Amino acid sequence: MLETEGLPPYPPARDAWEFPPPPVQKRWRWVAVSATVLGLVTAIVLVTALVELGRRDAPGVIDDDELVSIIDRECSLMTSTIESMPVTGPPRRQGQTIVDQNRAVSRMVTAIEREAGDRIADDRPARQWLDDWATLVDARNRYVVDGLEDESARFTVPRDPDGDPLPERMDDVFVGEGSCTVPKALLSPYPELQTTEV
Repeated sequence: MLETEGLPPYPPARDAWEFPPPPVQKRWRWVAVSATVLGLVTAIVLVTALVELGRRDAPGVIDDDELVSIIDRECSLMTSTIESMPVTGPPRRQGQTIVDQNRAVSRMVTAIEREAGDRIADDRPARQWLDDWATLVDARNRYVVDGLEDESARFTVPRDPDGDPLPERMDDVFVGEGSCTVPKALLSPYPELQTTEV
């Protein structure tokens, strides 16, 4: 049994609400009003900034869902085509296979441009990404020509303006589910020969 001796009776004999609230100085009212207004203004600015950022194109990332869907479809076709074309046989046949692989890449780029022209213009990294594919194809075509003239020729992986291998920038423009990584076969045309990145 609990001891209640010495404790005031419950409920108290008088209601606390019977007494008037303590006086509030005017300056504290202004502080409270100012803090409330400032909080509202800050919230409005943050919401506006988030909405604006949502409308803007993310730098360095292809984020248009419809465009990513088109890229995924065309990239899958290109990748499967290249995987079905192993570089084998005598040098001339190998060179022809590399050219055929390059055509598969060029067809992918053309199909994406045809189906998503406006979306490419609105998604800044998309244009650069497609141009990077063209740069890679040009480097591979030069390699085929050099290989016909010099059997010791080595394929040089193109680099971006920062000096990093171009395929790294190409692979980094996707986030989440959508992606189109550069097939390894495009970076090492002749498996038995060393590829350089200089």
